[in-house]
Amino acid sequence: MSNIIFTKSLCAAAAIAVTAAGFSVSASAQNRTVRSVEVSYADLDLASEDGQSTLQGRLKGAVRKVCGSYDARNLTEVQDHGICMDQANASAQRASVTIMAAAKSDKPAETAMLISN
Repeated sequence: MSNIIFTKSLCAAAAIAVTAAGFSVSASAQNRTVRSVEVSYADLDLASEDGQSTLQGRLKGAVRKVCGSYDARNLTEVQDHGICMDQANASAQRASVTIMAAAKSDKPAETAMLISN
């Protein structure tokens, strides 16, 4: 029962993430640098709650690393950082759904990429 709820939650989160990513557009998108971080999870047991929790923690850390820091006094940096966080979080959600689906089908991959435009 908890696996069904977990799967439904992941699917709902993925749908929301894809929708949110579609709405986050910036006028300066052409000048953006694309950054990525590789997240390894080959050492995790994704069938366990501990493994899933550790994966989520690694993805959150990767989002912070991709987007970096910003000067809170600079409104452009604040806006750009917010857009980066939205896009990276959406990417992390999609990666999480893909990773968990692969793990459940006994075809797990070893890494996931987070990309922020």
